[in-house]
Amino acid sequence: MTLQREHKFIDPILLSKLKNMSLVARCAVEGFFSGMHPSPFHGFSVEYSDHRAYQAGDDPKYLDWKMYGRSQKLYIKQFLQETNLCAYLMLDSSRSMSFASKDCISKLEYGSYLAASLAYLMLMQNDGVALGMFAENIHTWIPGRSRRTHLNAVLKAIQDCRPQGRTRLAEVLHNLAERTQRRGIVILISDLLDDVDEVKRGLAHLKYLKHDVILFHLMDHQELELDYEGLVQFEDLETGRSVRVFPKSIQDTFSRNVAQFMEQVRTNAHRSNIDYHLMNTSEPLDRAFMAYLAKRKVMG
Repeated sequence: MTLQREHKFIDPILLSKLKNMSLVARCAVEGFFSGMHPSPFHGFSVEYSDHRAYQAGDDPKYLDWKMYGRSQKLYIKQFLQETNLCAYLMLDSSRSMSFASKDCISKLEYGSYLAASLAYLMLMQNDGVALGMFAENIHTWIPGRSRRTHLNAVLKAIQDCRPQGRTRLAEVLHNLAERTQRRGIVILISDLLDDVDEVKRGLAHLKYLKHDVILFHLMDHQELELDYEGLVQFEDLETGRSVRVFPKSIQDTFSRNVAQFMEQVRTNAHRSNIDYHLMNTSEPLDRAFMAYLAKRKVMG
């Protein structure tokens, strides 16, 4: 499936200049759709209306015959099969998410824009949205609602979020599994800097409850490349420990360890039927929207 874009999607650095999270979310989502040719996701309404004109290939069972009687035109009922979905947005706000290399935004800022934009998109499609923000535990929880007025509470919580605490992702995932009463999409936005096997067990708990899971793995490009010059002092943002080193002297070992970590995460996700997406914080957010829409279509 390919989409042609008329322009480059609005980038995270530009979004960071907008300041207001509501404006960020609206610009990101509307910018994304304005750059698309007619949507390949039949059943979605990018205009967020209750009906759309019938197109060849649409399922006739969703035709609105009352509308036809009034207008003599064929319309599809947009949200009949789309109203009952609830998405659980989980945003990692641990201190490791505050990392940002030169000329980039932090992982938490990037994740906040992603979470806000997805919440905006979901609520405009009449999906329910719950929001959880976490470090050692879930410190902020906004229960799921599908009313568009719910967006204000979600965006305010995201905008007010500050990095805090250490990552305890596995415990958070088990806690989330116990909170969720109904099957939906769990969207996890995190750098995943925790024990890989423990995280695997937490994700398995969610899959056992029949949730669909989308994993957005946020990494700064320096966490992937370690492309520094000269002597550098590195500090662990969660423990405060520091070390001085010439990055070039450890770059090969670092690259192998990162590649091993990434492969473990990808493999665990694949084996659990979890949609995994690596998100470099210097890149636009397009792939995140496409991943959500693709999963939404499957569940619709």
